[in-house]
Amino acid sequence: MKIFSNNKYNEILKYFIIGTVIALLLVLTMFRWDTAKTIFSTVVGIFEPIIWGAVIAFIMNPIAKFSEDGLSKLKFFKKRKKLTKALGVVFSTLVFIAVIALIILSVIPEIISNVPGIYNGIRDELIPGLTRWTNKVLQDYPDVQKIVSEQLSDLSSTVQGILSSLVPKLQGFLTSLFDFANSVKNFVFGVIVAIYFLLSKETLQAQAKRLVVSVFKQEKYERIFEFTNNTNSKLLGFIYGKVIDSVIIGVICFIGMLILRMPYATIVSIIIGITNIIPVFGPFIGAIPTAVLILIAEPKKVIWFLLFIVVLQQLDGNIIGPKILGNKIGLSPFWMLFSIIIFGSMFGIAGMIVGVPLFAVAYDTLNESIVNRLKAKKLPTEESFYQDEEYLKKLAEIEKNPEAGDINPPAASENMTDEENEDDTKPDP
Repeated sequence: MKIFSNNKYNEILKYFIIGTVIALLLVLTMFRWDTAKTIFSTVVGIFEPIIWGAVIAFIMNPIAKFSEDGLSKLKFFKKRKKLTKALGVVFSTLVFIAVIALIILSVIPEIISNVPGIYNGIRDELIPGLTRWTNKVLQDYPDVQKIVSEQLSDLSSTVQGILSSLVPKLQGFLTSLFDFANSVKNFVFGVIVAIYFLLSKETLQAQAKRLVVSVFKQEKYERIFEFTNNTNSKLLGFIYGKVIDSVIIGVICFIGMLILRMPYATIVSIIIGITNIIPVFGPFIGAIPTAVLILIAEPKKVIWFLLFIVVLQQLDGNIIGPKILGNKIGLSPFWMLFSIIIFGSMFGIAGMIVGVPLFAVAYDTLNESIVNRLKAKKLPTEESFYQDEEYLKKLAEIEKNPEAGDINPPAASENMTDEENEDDTKPDP
């Protein structure tokens, strides 16, 4: 729709409206974060089954595509594309459900079987140990004994306070139980939505592409498609790579626990493997509850366990992780830490997992824009140039004599080998 006859004014109006909306969203986010978070949570709650479906379909799509490609090579399925697609979706759904069932069947029985051991550890080891330590302290320090005696006189009022607080805690527990049941319901609906997503994948992609092409000019929609391809490639590669990496770490942890003869080897390895999906902080997040379990069962081994986790984390960070993920993310450790903290504070555990690849895409897009602007100004594009202490002096010389020196070195992608370029081939979203 054109308001002005002059296209220039229509462009100005369009960018003014977009800029105003973005500014309002930024102000709302920065100064009214609680309100923005409430609005965001409400919207996400409404569309939660669709979001679950999109996420599950994104994870299942490579499996479905792999099975479709395998079936299409067979003579019977070559001319039966709809049947091939349907079987591919069925296969990917079965694989996804089998993985979820395997995790549940591995974790739940292990937790149930270890509950008596944890209880016995608290009863036979932790409480007697704390009692002996308390008695020793009270005997050696009479002043402490006096303070404890005074506090025990207020025990009845403390017990009454605890009992009075049980009712709201029970209400909170019931609310959490309801939220959990609602999440399970949304997850089940999400699986169903994911199946429809996969069955209608080509149609939905075509509709989205047609919409983008109809709204934007050629240069813009080509950049949008490039951005979505890059996002798909980085996100999918990162998630699958981290899952494989976490499985390997879980297996190594289990073997190490058996060699060191530590208790709860299975459940500890599962926790360490699952939390390892979170970049940087994952091993340490998993080490806290597992260290508590070791402390309850065999307190003398908790130090050795923590040392083992540190060694395992170093092994993953320096050898296993780089071998699996390579340099697909392309972020320095600082920016990885930055993205994890920001996305984690905004979206919790899910933000910590997907924050790194999403930030990497934004970083690449911004970096490409910076490089293009520098090339337009005929200025150096490499970061190493700006690390020189005399970069301002050199810039002044280049401004005076643009032909002096190699001011536009080839981009990083041009220096890559053919093998690396093949690895970074971006699939369609």
